[in-house]
Amino acid sequence: MSTENTVEPKVPSSAAMAESLGEEPSADTIGEKANDVVLEISQLEIVPSESDSSKSNPFAILALIAVIVGIGIAFFYSTQKDTPAPVIEPPQTQEIAEPEAVPPKSSPVPPSPTIKEAKKVEPKKAEPKKPEEQQPFPREEQLPVPSVEQQPVPGLEQQPIPRETTRTELDNFRAVENEAMRDQVVAEEYHQRGDYANALARYQKAQNGFESLLSQKVVESEYVNTASIQISLASIYNAKGDICRSQKKLSEALDWLNKSLEIRKKVQGENHPEVAKIYNNIALVYAAQGQHAKALEWYQKDLAISEKTLGSDHPDTAMTYSNIGISHFHLGNRDNALRWFKKALVIQEKHELDKNPNAAMTYNNIGELYRVQGNYALALPEYLNAYRILQNTFGEEHATTKAVMLNLSRAYEKSDNTRPFAEWLEESLR
Repeated sequence: MSTENTVEPKVPSSAAMAESLGEEPSADTIGEKANDVVLEISQLEIVPSESDSSKSNPFAILALIAVIVGIGIAFFYSTQKDTPAPVIEPPQTQEIAEPEAVPPKSSPVPPSPTIKEAKKVEPKKAEPKKPEEQQPFPREEQLPVPSVEQQPVPGLEQQPIPRETTRTELDNFRAVENEAMRDQVVAEEYHQRGDYANALARYQKAQNGFESLLSQKVVESEYVNTASIQISLASIYNAKGDICRSQKKLSEALDWLNKSLEIRKKVQGENHPEVAKIYNNIALVYAAQGQHAKALEWYQKDLAISEKTLGSDHPDTAMTYSNIGISHFHLGNRDNALRWFKKALVIQEKHELDKNPNAAMTYNNIGELYRVQGNYALALPEYLNAYRILQNTFGEEHATTKAVMLNLSRAYEKSDNTRPFAEWLEESLR
């Protein structure tokens, strides 16, 4: 075996020995270690081979130099690993002028801000004032306004504020109102039967109750309908006026009817059908006074409202037709009278003829027209139709029934009949 290719055993350096013992190598030791490494690598790399022991290789020399440089760099960074970073002083507040630079043409770049500009100072926000320190803006309502008492409006009466109605007052009010309404219903029943004395007594009692309610403060309550009380009074005044007309108390009748008319116009308006009825009743009073031309004027007022609000086929409109015929009859216009009577009868015959007192009065008026003309044969059937309806409606003791009976008996006496009137009447009513 040749001795030229044998590698001699390496002796460990002092650094290697320190590492094996777990000790921290010193700086000198580290340098020694580096030398040992270089020595070890050089010993491994520069041993010539058997084929070319005398000739040197340039590539091997370059590789060796690169390895040595790498080891040196590694050694440098290993020594700088624990070295503390240098302390950087904070920038000074002194302005540093930047060198002027030519900006490009494509997109101009603004100059870099100075250190003073880079350190922007936020503006200090103003502290809000305390509520007591803030001065309020003067408003219009803060100005002194004179009271209403200091500036009264001339001609305007101040309405008192209605007080609240108590439950006791309201209960008492209802009790009086209900009692007055019952009295009014009973009075109307007496009125229809022709019992005028009892009718007037009950009408008066109901009137006293309703008038007392209107005088109380409780009518200002929202729970009370004052208009309904006033309408009830208007109905009572109208009924009393009609009874007074039947009793030939014509002046008193007009007073009651005018009071009723005033309430109706105020509460229900001038073109209400109830207003038309009062016009009709006032015309009846003038007719009873013999003022038939004036009565015809009031009938025309009635007709203007009735045809407009109720229509030409309404029973109330038919009654107005009949009354207009009466005015023409008394004014001597007999043909016009008969035309209005028949116009009314066409409507009245459509509405429960057997119990229609208005139709009975129209039959009676037609009978009167024929009687005045001396045509008793035509008058008797008309009177008989009127009497039959009134007997079924009001009975034989009613004042209107008795009046028609009187007209019937007079016409029969002047007729050509020779039989007793009672016998003829009994046979005719079968």
